[in-house]
Amino acid sequence: MNGSETATAPELNPAKEAETISENQEAENMEVHHHSHSHGKRNWKSYIWEFLMLFLAVFCGFLAEYKLEHVIEHNREKTFIESIIEDAQLDTAHIRKILGQKEIQRLYADSLIKALYNYETGKVSDFVIYRYFRQIIGATDWVKPTERTLMQLKNSGGMRLIRNKDAADIIIAYDGSGNEVIEQQVFLEKVFLEIWQPSCQLFNFNYYNPGTYRGISEAAVLQSHDKQRFVQFANMLTAYGGGLSIYCQELRKMQDQAIKLLDVLKHEYHL
Repeated sequence: MNGSETATAPELNPAKEAETISENQEAENMEVHHHSHSHGKRNWKSYIWEFLMLFLAVFCGFLAEYKLEHVIEHNREKTFIESIIEDAQLDTAHIRKILGQKEIQRLYADSLIKALYNYETGKVSDFVIYRYFRQIIGATDWVKPTERTLMQLKNSGGMRLIRNKDAADIIIAYDGSGNEVIEQQVFLEKVFLEIWQPSCQLFNFNYYNPGTYRGISEAAVLQSHDKQRFVQFANMLTAYGGGLSIYCQELRKMQDQAIKLLDVLKHEYHL
């Protein structure tokens, strides 16, 4: 084949080829984009499933928070109960001590009352009257209920933490018995102050000397022997002695309530 018969090679056009490649890529991208839209469409089931998962997550979080709060309140309740038990144990020990003192004080008040009413018979000396009165003014201690826990419960609304009804009832009853003791104590303190003024007119306190027999000088003499003054003083002592009898009764009630309180709380909370 000669040179004139040789086929001419097609001429290459780079710009045209680049344009053609670009058009092909755009078409492919359109097809892929259209393909992804057609297969990614969400139906109502996917929305429901997503809602359920979200609801479950929120609900589980709520349960966890509720459980945590429940545990915290349960621990606080137990702490309060243990503290109340400690308070009641302190109270019972104090009540036993003060109750013994007030019983003796009441007996001496009765003896002094009889001695004053019957002074003219000469059966009781001035020294004995001084000794009786010393026993009355010497026992000035009072029961002060330990209210550290009860005050916290009442002031902070903590009584709602006591979920056990028997426990809540006995705590309220014990608090009430303590209030009755304090009320009677206030009355006795008032009467004692009323007694103190006439006692200063009847007794000479210089005769009270710790270094002498039973702390009283054997030379002790009353400042007055007026029968009317004796009767008036004995009448005041009668009111005081009666108040002491009621006070001792209230102390026994509080002591009984404390014992019940300890039994109920230890039983209900397995302490």
